[in-house]
Amino acid sequence: MHSREPKDTVRGWLVVAACSASFFLFVGISCCLGLLELELSRLFGGPSSSLSAINAFYNGLGWGLAPLMSALTNFFSCRLLCACGSVLSCLGFLGAAVSRSLPVIIFCIGVLQGIGFSLLIVPSSLLIAAFFDKKRPLALILSVIGGGFGIVVFPHIFTNLNQAFGIKGTFLMLSALSSHGIVFSALFNISLAEEKPNVWVILRQVHRTVFDGDLLRTPQYVVVTVAYLLVYAAYGIPYLFLPHKATEVDLSEDSVSLLVSIIGISNLTARFLMAIVASSSIRNRMFLLSLSFAAHTLSLLTFPFFSDFLYLALGAGLFGFSSGIFISITPAVLLDLFGLDKLPNTLGSNFLVIGIGYLLGGPVMRYLSLVFSATDPVFYASAGCSGIATLIIMTAIYYKSIGGVMRIAYKPCACKIGTISPDDGPVSSLSTSVSSVGVYTISNSI
Repeated sequence: MHSREPKDTVRGWLVVAACSASFFLFVGISCCLGLLELELSRLFGGPSSSLSAINAFYNGLGWGLAPLMSALTNFFSCRLLCACGSVLSCLGFLGAAVSRSLPVIIFCIGVLQGIGFSLLIVPSSLLIAAFFDKKRPLALILSVIGGGFGIVVFPHIFTNLNQAFGIKGTFLMLSALSSHGIVFSALFNISLAEEKPNVWVILRQVHRTVFDGDLLRTPQYVVVTVAYLLVYAAYGIPYLFLPHKATEVDLSEDSVSLLVSIIGISNLTARFLMAIVASSSIRNRMFLLSLSFAAHTLSLLTFPFFSDFLYLALGAGLFGFSSGIFISITPAVLLDLFGLDKLPNTLGSNFLVIGIGYLLGGPVMRYLSLVFSATDPVFYASAGCSGIATLIIMTAIYYKSIGGVMRIAYKPCACKIGTISPDDGPVSSLSTSVSSVGVYTISNSI
């Protein structure tokens, strides 16, 4: 039995703060994985292709498991899931701190951290819908702002900790920091779970979300999915390889941290701007998406062409701004193209595509860097992936008449996004309401 919770109250804003802090940890740590790889390669004597598995598992599992974690909220309380995720994340860094084995460190930071943060951020995002009504859009924006701040400040946190305590000491500090997720989960005082756990029911829900037959039979959906797979295979590359590029051109670690912070500042700026123009026309949103993909490609090409810090900083700023645009506008564009009733499924499968992109992109690009013993081919290859994605997304958008898009986007459906209450029962009984709002929140955090 759920207790009745008033909407738009201080208690709801505490949940927003906890959700934003969770994204601060997850995204902040994610942007430091390139610095982490560099330190581990020094610790274990030279570059290792296996180090790319850390980023692949961390982001691949963190985003790819989102549909599964969303399904688990039907059977377990959000407070329990978030607390378990925090414990896993804490144990991941703790295990890495005491281990002398590289495979164990990869497992602890990549697998345990990826699963842990997926458990932490997905349920907390879903709860936003239950606590807000009139101020829900503002709550959704603020709940993911922490991710942008994480990109800005975490590189400096990581660099300073590493300089003061070494990589093992840094792991211990990050373990303690990750444990604060338990405190965040204590603020989640309601539960959306009432059903008994059943693994087959959970898997069926995940299957329905990710493998929607109607969507898979739509050519436009297939090509959009391919475009996002390619762009996210390239998206994480600057975070991973800018530290290596900096060592090639004799930049200091502080300079690398500043470059990543520039990405974060420009990314955060783009997200705020997109919040302002979110209510613009469908045509404008489509144009912004295409333009951001093209700018993303251009930014990746700036890194191999220039070695001066100023030009690298300009490239980092363009990269952060362009990615902030397409990350923020993706849910609205998918809504425009495929309709509100399909939004939970399109975004759920989009998470899976993001995860697959990370799983494939990092290792493949790492292999290229080892083959050529340089980072420039990596940026060329990632720019190629992003360029192909740009052509695909432009074709998918502009070869369909805007009138047809509008008919799809505004056809009647049974979703009632504005009527969610903590008393409405489990997620499964809320139709697509909680799913669509929760998934929208998660998507804005990448």
